Amino acid sequence: MRSYEGQIIGVCLLACWPLFAFSEERVAETEAEFFNNEMAETSWWLSFHESISETIGDWSESIDTFLSGKQSSREQNSDSNLQIRFGSVLSEYDSERSGFFEFRTRLKLPNTQDRLRLIVESEPDSLAPERLRGESTQQNSVVNSALKSNISAAIRYIKDDIGLDIDTGIRVDIPLDPFIRFRFNQHGGKDQWNWRQSQEAFAYYSKGVGARYGVGVSYALRSNLSLGTDFGITWLDKEGEFYARENFFVQHRLDEKNRISYQLSFLQSGEHSIEPDSFLYNLQYERLLYKDWLIGQVKPQFTHEADEDYEGKLSLTLSLAILLGPKYLY
Repeated sequence: MRSYEGQIIGVCLLACWPLFAFSEERVAETEAEFFNNEMAETSWWLSFHESISETIGDWSESIDTFLSGKQSSREQNSDSNLQIRFGSVLSEYDSERSGFFEFRTRLKLPNTQDRLRLIVESEPDSLAPERLRGESTQQNSVVNSALKSNISAAIRYIKDDIGLDIDTGIRVDIPLDPFIRFRFNQHGGKDQWNWRQSQEAFAYYSKGVGARYGVGVSYALRSNLSLGTDFGITWLDKEGEFYARENFFVQHRLDEKNRISYQLSFLQSGEHSIEPDSFLYNLQYERLLYKDWLIGQVKPQFTHEADEDYEGKLSLTLSLAILLGPKYLY
């Protein structure tokens, strides 16, 4: 009887084995198809990044070769890059969310002259960064911010031995708005201390002339943790106003992919003497989402305006930063 049952079991296994094998084969095929579909869906943005990065290198190489008459190489232009950042700003007091879009392109021209850079970037809405509470190009949507961006193109001359940058270019507008900017930068450090200082003078055809001064100092508590403060003041002749700002910050690199920073800022302005305008504090979390060129950012912020009796307003900024260029290809 036991032998008879064993024969029956053996016959059943023999009969069902092709079904099991076919089922396993179908599962393997399904998993392979799913993996291929996922790769097809995600590969387009990787191909887009690679294509744009190569184009930036080609443009830099071609412009440098044309202006200098010497053949330029990709290695010489590896510092050429394009930075894009966009996102949304949510506020508890606004019925509609707002968005922003900003970019900056820097093309290195080593054979033309190693001190030259071609700069194409989105201009902030204000010439005084000290007065900004949120994003510099904020509109009611990301698309409108991109369409209404003030774009400038300039040639930057760099004199490292005296810390001088000179930008001469035009702001793309109707009519065209030529400008020139002079900037002196100094920096140094000892042990865990670092300091920096800058002086700037600028003149725009439509926005008038102005000047800016900034100074800052930071202290490294550990290799991944530092704190510091900086101060900046801008004078705009056309508005007849001074704008000042003090920032206090802590920066903490959690690991290779994650970083967090805390900031407290005080803003002032005035014609002859500066008066308090507002103060704000925020926390910004950054994470590398893919390699070293795709970065996600989250920043909650409280802003207290003087003309609203310092009532706090909460906002949340969600943004994505994309870095493109030859050095981000590998």
